[in-house]
This record gives sequence, structure tokens and C-alpha cells, in this order.
Amino acid sequence: MSTTIIILLCHFLTAFTVLGMPLFMPRILDSFSVENLNYLIGLIFIVPISCAALSAPIWGRFSDRYGKKKSLLRAQLGLTLGFLISGFSESLTFFMIGLVIQGVSGGTLAASNAYFSCFYKGKALANKLNLTQLSTRFALIIAPLILGFFSKNEHPLLIYRYLALLPFTALLICLYLPKDKISIKAPFKHSNNIKNTQSFSNLLYLQFLFCFSMVITFPYFLPYVEHLGENRDLIVGFYYSFPNFVYLFLIFYLTKLTLPAKLQSIFGFIILGCGCLGQFLILTSDTLILYRLLFGLGILLTYNGLHQLLSQHIRYQSAGFYFGKFDSIGKWAGVFAGIFASVTTQYLSVDYPFLFGAISCAIAVILLTTNSDEQLSR
Repeated sequence: MSTTIIILLCHFLTAFTVLGMPLFMPRILDSFSVENLNYLIGLIFIVPISCAALSAPIWGRFSDRYGKKKSLLRAQLGLTLGFLISGFSESLTFFMIGLVIQGVSGGTLAASNAYFSCFYKGKALANKLNLTQLSTRFALIIAPLILGFFSKNEHPLLIYRYLALLPFTALLICLYLPKDKISIKAPFKHSNNIKNTQSFSNLLYLQFLFCFSMVITFPYFLPYVEHLGENRDLIVGFYYSFPNFVYLFLIFYLTKLTLPAKLQSIFGFIILGCGCLGQFLILTSDTLILYRLLFGLGILLTYNGLHQLLSQHIRYQSAGFYFGKFDSIGKWAGVFAGIFASVTTQYLSVDYPFLFGAISCAIAVILLTTNSDEQLSR
């Protein structure tokens, strides 16, 4: 079995573990018989993401100093322990301790991407980053379906115990991956390169705006579709997952695309922004599928463009640092998007997150068009 297949399989196992249960958080909290349920749901969603955002740069430096494979194994072990603690918790306090451990010691996406940098560079590396996103999108589609079936028949905390087996299985498989070489050079020499630091900062701004524009539309998608007149859960789930299907079906065709990374990013943000704006403006669900298609195409092109820009920055000695920062800023965007979505829906309405997603895309397009190629690449 090739190294690429092993990494993608193991990343899928960990993504399935992390992305499947948040949808059922209300049912988990019900099992603890807690008060202020709605308030706690929002808080608990933010806790692991915030912890991951704080720890990602640290683990990136760990990866550069002690090895990409060790960092990948560390992330898988952390998820295993975090899910076991949550699964065996008898109080909300211990459950949240498990969530903190999941967040602090996670970061399998950045660790997987950093390990890929041991063997690939440039566009080849960008293609591998697209594939790790593919495994994430696949997990986003099937994890809620499978876990939703089991959640009807099992206590939700028991499912946490079973899920701990998945990152543990990934850890056992990755033990047999080839070791990466640890460079004897100073791993953070890049921090003295002012030009590279500035161009990477611009890329981080784009990553923040991109993740913000996506995630702000997630938390209240169910009431949004109900607001459009569609109340069937199966159809709502289809609309929610449709952009991920678009990504899965079209990702392999992107290898034939010859557009420069900057242009791909610009077109991606424009299409994503149009998808967001359309979903803000419509009054019924009749044309929703069209704007979900635009949303998925925008995600596809933007991811590919940003991944190519990111791959231009990656040097093996500092790959962990760059992937850690890139992953961290995306998670911070998710935290702020969740808070912003909560505020806007409370004081405005459930369709306004799409408007602010479109505004975020417009800012990104302005940033891309006002910066030269040299200000975005190494």
C-alpha cells in the first residue's frame, strides 16, 4: 500500500472521529441533565476548536524539530485519549476535559500535510493537500449518517468509546510509515526572511476570510432551510452536504487546470461569494440547489488556489511551522464565525450569515487583486 493511501486512510479515520459527533451534542448534553442547554451547546462547540487553534503553531514547531511522523502519531494518540476520557466521563466536567485534550493534542490535518511535505513539493504537494481535504469532505458526508443511525440505539457516550478505536487504529497503521529525516539546520530560519513573512501573512488573511465565509453559514443552516419552507430533514441534509459532493466529484479534474494559483483563488472567492449572496437573497428553496452548487464550486477552486500558494512557501525544514499556522488561522476563523453567526441570527435573521460570508469573499477578492504575485508567493 502506498504512503499516500495510508496517510489518506488514516486521516479519514481521524476526521470521521472528530466530525461525526458534534451534530449530536444536544443529545450528549441531555444525558448529563444540565441546565442552560442552548448556551452550553455553543460553548462546547467552541472549546476544542479554540484549543486546537492555540496549540497548532506549537505542534508545528514540534514537527519541525522532532519529526513529522512523530507529530502525526502524537496527534492520533491525543485524539484516542481525548475520546476515551469523554466516553468514560460521568460528569460534564470530565467530558469537557476530554474535549480540551482532543483540541490541544489534535491537529491531524496539519500533521498529515506536513508529513506529505517529506516527499512532495510545489504543485505535487498542493495536489496532496487537496486529497486530505477530500478525505475530510468524505467524512463530513458519511459520519453524521452512520453515527446518526447508532445514536438512536446506543448511549451517546458509548459511541465516544467506540470512536476512540478509529484514531488508535490510525496510530497503529502509521507506526509502519517511513521515518522522515530531521534536518540539522535551524528550523525557524525562515522567520528572518521579511519578504517571505509578509507574503505568508497575506496568505493567512486569505485563509481566515475563506474559512470564515464557509463556517459562518454552517451553524444555523437547518433553521435557514426551514425558513425557506423546506422542513424535511432528509432534504435539508442533502442541501447541507451538496457542496461536499461537488468537491468529491470534481477534485480530480483540477489536476488538468492550468490557471495560475492567484487566478484560481480569485475566481473561487467570486463564485463562493455569489453562492453566499444568492442564498441570502432567495425567499424559497426553489433555486437553493443552484446556489449550493456555486458554493461547492467556490470552495473547490479556492481550496486549490490557496493550496498552490501555500505549497510555494513550504520548505521541508519548516513545513510543520507553516502548516501549523495555516491550520491555526483557519480554526480561529471558525471560532469567530460561530460567534458572529450566533449574534447575527439573534439580532437579524437566519439568512444574514450568508450575507456576511459574501462580504468576507469580497474582501478576499480585493486583497488578491491589490497584491502582486510576489506579495502572495515566496
